Formats: sequence, C-alpha cells, structure tokens
Amino acid sequence: MTKSKAAFLFASQTLGKQRLYLWTFTFKELLAVKETRKRWNHLLTLLLRQWPNLQGLRVFELHKEHGLHVHLVTNQFIDVNRARELAIQAGWGRIHVTPMPSEHSGYLAKYLSKERPECLFRWRLWAGFGKGWEWTKVKDVIRKTLFSKIYRACREWKGWSGRGDFFERMDLARQIMMLTIERGWMVGRGPDGTSYGECKEDFWMLGCVAQGMSA
Repeated sequence: MTKSKAAFLFASQTLGKQRLYLWTFTFKELLAVKETRKRWNHLLTLLLRQWPNLQGLRVFELHKEHGLHVHLVTNQFIDVNRARELAIQAGWGRIHVTPMPSEHSGYLAKYLSKERPECLFRWRLWAGFGKGWEWTKVKDVIRKTLFSKIYRACREWKGWSGRGDFFERMDLARQIMMLTIERGWMVGRGPDGTSYGECKEDFWMLGCVAQGMSA
C-alpha cells in the first residue's frame, strides 16, 4: 500500500463518521488534464461559496477515452439542481450522486491503486476540502512497520481486544507515533524508555498527547 493510499484511508475514516454522499463530475468533451484541474478549482470555489460547511475528499481518475473525472465524497447532501447550475457555470458536464454508507468511505481508494499516469506526475491524486475537519496528509503517514509496532504497544497498554473504538485507537496510535518521531523515543516506548503504562498519568494529562490517552 502506498503512503498516499494509506493517508486517504485514514482521512476517509475520519470523514466516514458522518452521513456521506458519492459524487462524480464529468465532461461532455475530452479536455487536457491541466484544463480539467483548472475547471475543478473553479467549481470547488463555487460549491464552497454556496455551501460553506461542505466537507469532503476529492479523487482524480483518468480515463483513456473520457479524460479526467473528479469523484467526491461529501459529508452532506447538496441540491443537485443547484450543483448542476454551478457545474455548468464552471464548464462541466454530467453530475451523478448517490448516498454512501459510512463504512464504504474508503471506496475511492481503489483509484489510487492504479499506476499513476505520466500526465499526473507531481499532481495530488486526492485532497480534502472544507473547513472544520483535519484530514490525514501523506506526510503524516510513516512506514507501516513503525505504526504497527506502536499500535501493538498501545494495544498491550490499553488491553484492546476485538474491533471496537477503531477510530479512537487509530488516532491514539498515530499521535503517539508523531511524538515518537519528534522526541526521538524508542519505538513502542515512552520517555526514557519506559512503557506507556509506566508513564505517570500527569504526563499524558498535560496535553503532550491528544485527548483519550489517559491510562
């Protein structure tokens, strides 16, 4: 799994806590990729101006015959007729939308598994948008070996079993991973090589790590 796909999956899990909708925006004619991206930026500006609380994820998909498509996962339903008016204003063609179960929030990751087309080199194949939420950036994703070791240490510390509280568990392990990197801790251990459970409760309560980390 690439870091880009892993980051997208983390972000989609965060967004997936809400009611979601899957959108696809296409063109009637085949356009150059650069022109498509320009029109997408215009459309996104219009959408956020019309619905300031709109949040979501965008994925580019390149078709050999039909050019670049833009897929969205949004956290709210917006009026299709109004969205179509804005799309026409920004030079777009067809629009399709359907409700999406939150557990399918990572659906668009399948497009990130394809080989990156040369014309999209150095482009962001996906991105988050909207105010009020933070999506995982690719730079936040470290090698799976590092994360998995920290996750196992957290599991032993907290006594996790089963699959409950998935988002809280992932957030906790991810935040400890960033602390481990920033402060040079031994992987799977806290300050001075102590286990997470041996760290004084005050250490976790001082805000060194986000909420939900109290022993």
